[in-house]
Amino acid sequence: MKTLLLQNKFLNRLRLLLLSIPVVIAVMVLRVILREVFNIGEVATFAEIGSVITGVTLILGFMLGGVLADYKESEKLPAVVAVALTSFYTTCSSGLALKEIDARSFRQRISEVGIAINSWCIGRISDEELWKRHSDLALLIVDVEKSGVATHYLSRLMVLNGELTGVLNRIAVIRNTSFVQSGYVLMSFLVLVLQVSLAVVSFPSTIMSWIAPSVLSLAYAYLLLLVKDLDNPFGHGTNDGQGSGADVDISPIASAVQNMIQ
Repeated sequence: MKTLLLQNKFLNRLRLLLLSIPVVIAVMVLRVILREVFNIGEVATFAEIGSVITGVTLILGFMLGGVLADYKESEKLPAVVAVALTSFYTTCSSGLALKEIDARSFRQRISEVGIAINSWCIGRISDEELWKRHSDLALLIVDVEKSGVATHYLSRLMVLNGELTGVLNRIAVIRNTSFVQSGYVLMSFLVLVLQVSLAVVSFPSTIMSWIAPSVLSLAYAYLLLLVKDLDNPFGHGTNDGQGSGADVDISPIASAVQNMIQ
């Protein structure tokens, strides 16, 4: 089982590279067809397509910078969720313990919400199902109040629930929206233009006329896929449940849930 997980993790890291290879093959095949079938020689020099490369590099840099800003924030969110969930669990247990009230049913309800959050993060349940289960925390606070728990515990529970709700909403927004849709259109178009240009560009050396277009085609296709992949750092449910190598680590949430159900 451990070996299988390591293999999946390794393949996830290579996924973008493997997806880029067909683009390189397509460019090279187009290059051969234009030269051998249609007798269309190399119609532009590498220096002449320099402006195209510059434009593609600029838009890729802009988009990559934008998604990385969200990605850096996203790396912190699973730990924030885990801390809020654990704090809610311990605060509730402590408040009930002072009143010598059996907290098992309350702990069970919090654990079920935690399980739902973890399932949502890995794509097993929808947003609607998550919020439906999460709403039980507000009802739980009401039940805790009816049990006579001290006011400061209730205040703390409401604050923690608010923090948890805010973080989950932020994760949902990051996962369900893309960074500058019009930017993606321009980026994809320019990368396509560059790939076609690489099929007709000329180089002084015969060897470099095949190596350079292949390397550049691979690099820009990979960067395009990388930007799109980084734009959804919570895509753990994609790729047939395997996620992506660019997904943030959500193990703090899983660990918090595991500790609650033990």
